[in-house]
Amino acid sequence: MKKSISILLAAFIISFSIVAFQQIRLVSADNYRVENVPVIIIDAGHGGEDGGAVGIDGTAEKDLNLSISLKLNEILSAMGYQTRMVRTTDTSIHNTDADTVRERKVSDIHNRAAIMNEYENCIYVSIHQNKYSGSSIWGAQTFYSPNNEESKELAQLIQASIANNVQPDNKRVIKQSGTNIYVLYNATKPAVMVECGFVSNANELEQLKDNEYQNKMAFAISNGIINYLFSEETNGTEI
Repeated sequence: MKKSISILLAAFIISFSIVAFQQIRLVSADNYRVENVPVIIIDAGHGGEDGGAVGIDGTAEKDLNLSISLKLNEILSAMGYQTRMVRTTDTSIHNTDADTVRERKVSDIHNRAAIMNEYENCIYVSIHQNKYSGSSIWGAQTFYSPNNEESKELAQLIQASIANNVQPDNKRVIKQSGTNIYVLYNATKPAVMVECGFVSNANELEQLKDNEYQNKMAFAISNGIINYLFSEETNGTEI
């Protein structure tokens, strides 16, 4: 049964120390202008016939992506931010006239990128999982668009939040996207992809499948996003 937002947020508060939770700073009524806050687009990677990476036990990446994305959306929405979920169910968002698997996959990824163009003011956060041939490799890593300088800051704050709140031994650094990540490479708005972990690592996969661990990961990502929004305000960008 789906938890209510109030129960979910209570779980976050219990799971994290008061100090960690207070990293999410509140802006005063005088300078908070909700109409100027960016829409937060949350993209649960893959979906439908495109399952993404397959875990060592057969777990489909698309399911982990969606579960974490839904939790992220609940947190941000409960805190008053305007969000847009690319998908809320196990589905692709390809055009109906796409006939082949390849055409559907290309159409799907192009449609994801096009969502950013629907908003003058938005940030784009894509949730994925990683996979590697070596089973010992682990750890979340955040990639950022090369086209918008704010993407790097957003990625850095999310990566730092994950390390501080979920994976204290994670020494991975953020990376600029190449042409292989179409959405980021073609983004004109602040855009990042969070690879939450490796489904090829048995221990990390078990964590990624755990509901409470997903809560922690979603909380850490939301914390990074909110820190980014407030850093923009501090730097003189009115939000």
